[in-house]
Amino acid sequence: MLSTSLEFEYTNRQCSGIWIEWEFDRFFSVSIVNDFDLDKNGQFNSTEINDIEQNAFSNLKHYGYFIYLRIGNKRYNPEKVSNFSARLFGEKLHYRFFIPLNEQNYNDFYVSVFDPTYYCAVDYIENGVIAGQGSGSLPELELLENKDDPVYYNPYGTASDMTAYTKWEPGLQIAYPREVHVSFPK
Repeated sequence: MLSTSLEFEYTNRQCSGIWIEWEFDRFFSVSIVNDFDLDKNGQFNSTEINDIEQNAFSNLKHYGYFIYLRIGNKRYNPEKVSNFSARLFGEKLHYRFFIPLNEQNYNDFYVSVFDPTYYCAVDYIENGVIAGQGSGSLPELELLENKDDPVYYNPYGTASDMTAYTKWEPGLQIAYPREVHVSFPK
């Protein structure tokens, strides 16, 4: 299980990036701790965080980091992320990273967090969608179910199948992940 929160950075009527925070269930957390907390002190130092990023998190690039951005009916994954960190709160692992949004006009768009492999079920933390740092008018944020723009995935694909499907094909399944609609007041 992956619980997520989103914090939007903005300038005037433009979203400049999104901070993503994930809280993992106890089972996945234990596996990362066992593999990467080499000094077994219950905290990650900078070397251990770098190892987590390079050997666990970086693989998510093949899955678009489980992030789907949509403007109108065009959906795509971020090309890159930055500022990765990992830490433990109690028995749970947290990842935090930033998605820069400076290549397009992000003033009315949608964001969803969805694992197309279904390895992790995704939920949103209560009160976990917020307008963070910024200047100018606050964006309006609405978490909603989208039944018009599905995500397509192959439930029988191999672990090495990194295909991002943009339209339905025979054998694919359809999912309707919850999305955050980000818009600025008119």
